[in-house]
Amino acid sequence: MVNIASSVHKLKSACLLLCLLSIAVSGCASGKLTRARDAFYGGQPEQAAAVLSVPEDVSSRDRLLYFMEKGAILHHNGDYQGSTDNLLRAAALMREQDIISAGQQTASLVTNEWLTDYKGEYAERLLVHTYLMMNFLMLGNHESALVEAKQALEVYDDTCPEACANDFFTRALIAHCFEALNEINGAYIEYKNLAELMPDPSPVARKLYDLANRLGFDDDAERFSKFLSESELNRRKRPAGEVIVFAGQGRSPVKIPHNIVVPPSIRFSFYTYDDRSPYLPPPSVGPLAGSADIVTTDVGEILKASLKERLARILVKETARVVAKEAIANNIDNDGLEILIRIFFFLTEVPDTRCWQTLPAYFSMIRVPLPPEAGPIRIKGLGQTVTLPEIDTGAGNGSFYHYYSIRNGMGPVYGAGP
Repeated sequence: MVNIASSVHKLKSACLLLCLLSIAVSGCASGKLTRARDAFYGGQPEQAAAVLSVPEDVSSRDRLLYFMEKGAILHHNGDYQGSTDNLLRAAALMREQDIISAGQQTASLVTNEWLTDYKGEYAERLLVHTYLMMNFLMLGNHESALVEAKQALEVYDDTCPEACANDFFTRALIAHCFEALNEINGAYIEYKNLAELMPDPSPVARKLYDLANRLGFDDDAERFSKFLSESELNRRKRPAGEVIVFAGQGRSPVKIPHNIVVPPSIRFSFYTYDDRSPYLPPPSVGPLAGSADIVTTDVGEILKASLKERLARILVKETARVVAKEAIANNIDNDGLEILIRIFFFLTEVPDTRCWQTLPAYFSMIRVPLPPEAGPIRIKGLGQTVTLPEIDTGAGNGSFYHYYSIRNGMGPVYGAGP
């Protein structure tokens, strides 16, 4: 009897320890991730990047979040190469994580998802490639940007064709990456796909008109010319450069926990996205507002759609976890130990609210053609009016691109490509 009592006591102690450890693991994300996010939104991106000095700053379970958060922070701090290095590691880690860890999955069946490696929502996995495309364009490396564009297309086609269908910003980036390397067939296909997805194709009509003419698609050129004024049609006949601005506004939504309790001790946990920013209209451009094309993505919308697409799988696993816990509890002969185990299961049923928190609420791609008479270009609606540096638009410059990336009131940060 003494040995049995001792065994029960040890088992109770082990359960209590597991309970405390599980709650500690699931209670919050890494403290350094939280401090970096706070510094970033406090207008101190350099300090935010410094907080995340090495990947070992966070738990291995949050390593993907480390690379995504630091990649976004460095991008908006103007360190495009540093951002690229971190986001390429994020992309590599996502590929590794696609090999399921059976041990982690088994452990999460009797605890919670916090014990597993964070793998990212479908939309977050796509947005890693979105940032990489922007980074390479800012660095003037159009070849690598196109590589990322093709990888983004694979994520679209294989992972989230419906959930991410309204990510017009990423689609516009993909099309531009083809165009910038003069792969006009690929560019035309992607711009046309984007036009079919958008409620109003006007923001890409200029591109489709130009490319249709170059490809000899006269019927399509005629169709898209109807979206352009006479002065715009005349302007398209003269080669010109473009200013392309990547604008981020507001803060993306975050996950918040919810629970449903079925007496006496069954607890279902889940999460939803909670908006942190009100609706923000797309930025405006002056004094060339009439000639700017703006394509915008509501990041919150695609995150919520991404979660909805996974909902069936989440419910299946949550149900399996509840069933497994009940089976374990019901097979314990000792009443006291059964109560302890049920308390343990109840307390550790915590929804996994980890997410990429330095994303903006809205991404906009602003394209401004540069005729010879172009003057100062001002971007409004980012917390302040940002005036871009004047660019030489003299005759003979031909087709070229100047890239800027602006987040709320931060920037502009300048990068140029050929």
